[in-house]
Amino acid sequence: MDERTFKTLELDALISLLARHVQSPLGRRRALAIAPMTERERINRELDLTSECVDYFTTGGVFGLGEIKDVEDSLAQLRIEGASLDPQQILDIGQLVSTAMALRSQFADPEARERYRRLASITARMPDLKRMLGSLRGKILPNGEIDDSASPQLRRIRREINERRSRVYRSLESLMRDRAAIQEEIVTVRNGRFVIPVRTDARSQVPGVIHGLSSSGQTTFVEPMAVIDQNNELARLREEEEIEIAQILFSLTQTIRENLHELESIVETIMEVDFAQAKARLSREFICVRPQLSEDQRLMLRDARHALLEHLLKQTGGRIVPISLELDPSHQTMVISGPNAGGKTVVVKTVGLIALMAQMGLHVPASEATLPVFHQVLADIGDQQSIAANLSTFTAHMRNISEIASAVSPPALILLDEVGTGTDPDEGAALGLSIVDYFRRAGATIIATTHYNPIKVWASQQEDVLNASVEFDEQTLRPTYRLLTGVAGASSGIEIARRMNLPEEIIDEATGLLSREHHLASDYLKQLKSFVDEQEALRRALEEERQATAEKYARLDIEFAKREMDRRAQFEEELSRVISEFKGESEQAIQAVKDRITAARLKKEAETRASELRRSAGVRLKKSAAAQSTASSPEPVGQSESLIEEITEIRERDRVMIKTLGKEGVVESISDGTFTVLIGSLRFRARREELKLVKSAAPVGSKRISELPRGVSATVDLDKGFNAEINVIGATVDEATERVDKFLDEAFMAGAERARIVHGHGKGALRRAVAELLSGHPHVESFHLAPANEGGQGATIVEMKK
Repeated sequence: MDERTFKTLELDALISLLARHVQSPLGRRRALAIAPMTERERINRELDLTSECVDYFTTGGVFGLGEIKDVEDSLAQLRIEGASLDPQQILDIGQLVSTAMALRSQFADPEARERYRRLASITARMPDLKRMLGSLRGKILPNGEIDDSASPQLRRIRREINERRSRVYRSLESLMRDRAAIQEEIVTVRNGRFVIPVRTDARSQVPGVIHGLSSSGQTTFVEPMAVIDQNNELARLREEEEIEIAQILFSLTQTIRENLHELESIVETIMEVDFAQAKARLSREFICVRPQLSEDQRLMLRDARHALLEHLLKQTGGRIVPISLELDPSHQTMVISGPNAGGKTVVVKTVGLIALMAQMGLHVPASEATLPVFHQVLADIGDQQSIAANLSTFTAHMRNISEIASAVSPPALILLDEVGTGTDPDEGAALGLSIVDYFRRAGATIIATTHYNPIKVWASQQEDVLNASVEFDEQTLRPTYRLLTGVAGASSGIEIARRMNLPEEIIDEATGLLSREHHLASDYLKQLKSFVDEQEALRRALEEERQATAEKYARLDIEFAKREMDRRAQFEEELSRVISEFKGESEQAIQAVKDRITAARLKKEAETRASELRRSAGVRLKKSAAAQSTASSPEPVGQSESLIEEITEIRERDRVMIKTLGKEGVVESISDGTFTVLIGSLRFRARREELKLVKSAAPVGSKRISELPRGVSATVDLDKGFNAEINVIGATVDEATERVDKFLDEAFMAGAERARIVHGHGKGALRRAVAELLSGHPHVESFHLAPANEGGQGATIVEMKK
């Protein structure tokens, strides 16, 4: 990478924009040291980290690094054996460690560790210094003073100091009450000793040591003889306090020094995290995207913006015009032409700055970006005339291009602004064409701007070179700053000169001096530009028509969906009414039955048939929705299916999908609206709305459901895998009765013609209970003990009703 190119592309200004977003001096030092990288893996790693920080901010996350101070000097002091840190330095290190431990804990949470893997990996590298932090806490107050509890000896000394101070105060207050020579009854301190103010003209009345005069000279500060010993004792205690504080600070410093290596690791990590979050904030500020790194030298930018120009325009209320361009392995050279002040230089600088940003791990201001990894970004942009170096504009350009030519080594991005300018136009055009062609043959990616027609013509004749122009509105004689690919642009110098109020006499003469070929070339370029404008206008019109058509169909879909929802609601209301009536009639009939077992069976059968009514309604709704889907969009059908799911009842043994998991399982049990679903060997609990019916457990062939309310019929799909046998050996009579009753319901719903109940021989209690249950059961046609080859008296064969 070339430092002169960095200066030309104003990389320092971009870094300053980035540095505004750091939260600590450590992060600022890292941000100011940023430089483009050339290792693809490292660039991708930095880009991914930036993306992760953007995601973290999107969810409302914070890093909380604002309280961290620069501890580099303190760490350097710790490397000097025997040196002690002052209280503020220890507080700063404590704050650093405290923030680091909070950050480490923040990303150690399992959910955060899974979502923010890179941040979690970085923060996990910080060593655990909670023990050291604990030894620092409570020793130094926020204002930098040593706390009394820092050591028992310090607490004792300060207690004695307070006691001595109180005695001195009392002694001095007593003296002042008895002396008329006292200027003012206050106790003050001079030279670290307690004194009282005495009138200068009466100071002989108070024997003692004089410690100074007031500014007016009328007051003398005297330390009375009576308190000299007490002041001496206070001075001794203060010296002891200072010694104890020095020992405490040295001890704390030693504790920190023992963890110096770990502290250096924390500093590096905090620096990296702060730098990463600053990159994310810059990305959010300029609405950037993560650039993709191409393997084949493809360079594509969609709606790209120059960050520095956009920042300037934001401050002045202006609006930036984004650019789009694309270069591929078969077209690695672009020649941009067009009028002065049309934005050609901005295009070149935008591409160069975005390439550097991507290779610094920064997101780029664009809606989409794909860039190669350039090992070199070399630029010759702007007027580099130097009087001091005795260089003309042309000479400076040639020297710069000479150095680029000698250094170029693809993959390289070469940016040339007004190539060949500054000399005779014919010579400049020839030289500029040769320069661009040289770098093209060298295999570099080149973006060059020019006003020379020979270069524009050459670009149009080369299959691997793209022509482009910055748009100029011939009606308003103003640039639009849009980049048009595939067409060369006229310079429009005379039109611009006219707009700048150059005398018409000059304009007319200049127009007359232009060669016929130049007029023809300019007219051709203008016609070509007009054709491109027409095509663009047609494209925009077609896009507007397409969007209007899409909106129309969207409105129709919404209206259809609304009507469908209303119809479903009406149907569900009617269905609920019919089922309610059915249940009411069933309950009245059941209440009329006195036998408890028979009543229970009838109630269960009524509930079963009510459930089948809901299932039947669901099937009919599906058929209706499927029939209507051919005349409507997919969206309403999806809504209909969701309605069907809501009214379709799910029962035990049904196969369902848990929507949140995307896993299928079997309903094991249902209790108070909670479904227990068995997925493999695991059980999950879910509500009805979380489940989607995949397959009913009932079903084999199809069975008509009779005795439904008038006008309602249903057909249910039945399970071909139903096992028409149950074994209740070992169960109690009540358990066996309940299980067999449920089994008979399932057998009836499955369409089984014959079922086998295995109850064993034993004392016959289970056999008798089963026989009693089967007698008069609504689903049982007849039953008898099994033949010898099917279990004999240990089993009962049941013939089911059709």
